[in-house]
Amino acid sequence: MSLTPRQRILAALDGSAVDRPPLWLMRQAGRYLPGYRAVRAKHSFWEVCKTPELSTEVALEPLALFPLDAAIVFSDILTIPDALGLDVTFGAGEGPRIGKRLRSASNLAEWRTDGVLQRLEFVRAAVHHLRSAIGPDRGLFGFAGAPWTLYCYIVEGQGSDDFRAARTLMHADPALASAALAKLADVTADLLESQCAAGADVVQLFDTWGGLLTTEEYARFAMPALRRITARLRAKGRRSLLFVRGGHHLLPLLKDSGVDGLSLDWRTSWRDARALMPSLVLQGNIDPILLLSSPQIVADSTRALLKDIRETSGYARSIVNLGHGIVPETPVESVRALCDTVVGAR
Repeated sequence: MSLTPRQRILAALDGSAVDRPPLWLMRQAGRYLPGYRAVRAKHSFWEVCKTPELSTEVALEPLALFPLDAAIVFSDILTIPDALGLDVTFGAGEGPRIGKRLRSASNLAEWRTDGVLQRLEFVRAAVHHLRSAIGPDRGLFGFAGAPWTLYCYIVEGQGSDDFRAARTLMHADPALASAALAKLADVTADLLESQCAAGADVVQLFDTWGGLLTTEEYARFAMPALRRITARLRAKGRRSLLFVRGGHHLLPLLKDSGVDGLSLDWRTSWRDARALMPSLVLQGNIDPILLLSSPQIVADSTRALLKDIRETSGYARSIVNLGHGIVPETPVESVRALCDTVVGAR
């Protein structure tokens, strides 16, 4: 069986036979790569995101270095709050800051929803530019932040370990939280659809902070917003994946979110997830911290994952990835060891 990288990705998503599991890595273009650091020395983060030529340049670097089956557009989950006029900034050496936090219904009314997709045009343009650069034989992922995670940042105003302000508002004013999540869902669906129309084969929703919620809280607040998105994508035949960091307790709920597959974090057993979800695509779940160790340890861990995949589903409906994004200190040699081990799988 001889498949192009794109055919391998699409076959895995459709549940068809593949020669080996397809491979891409979350945050595969980033600070661990010298080319990315060189670009960022000259351009701000937002400038790279909003300039298709620059976003394509950094997205292509890992494809030139490693035998990856797919590119992913270089962007950020906070493009949506930025387009809503919420004053998103990235300070040097700091995480993101949201200048206009959500605290009341009047704050929500100030969100600039009119023309928001036009202000997000640079994301669509970046996907289109990247598709042209990689050609028809490589897979292409688009993405967006899931509504719950976007809500967390918008309420908190910055990163947090527990997002207590966001969770407090959820309980104190559930109507406001639900209204905000619904608005975020609609904009997110528009953005993801525009990426698919521009050439993305599949889109991934990142719910980085979904694992903070109990199953009951996720069902009440996060799930309706997710289903609002996936219903629209499914109606147009678009493929989608969902990543919820720390969401192993949510798997029985997430399998009914309407996505085509789930991306597992490193704490979730592949075998347990496959037993629970035999018909969904699974992606993951190598611990990104393992890549800070030797190439041999990385190769051994990758072979262990491949064994789990092969013995539970025969490589069908499976994508090899990390359980979260590559960390900046990761040695290039470790990433190469992971990729070479997957490519050699039979």
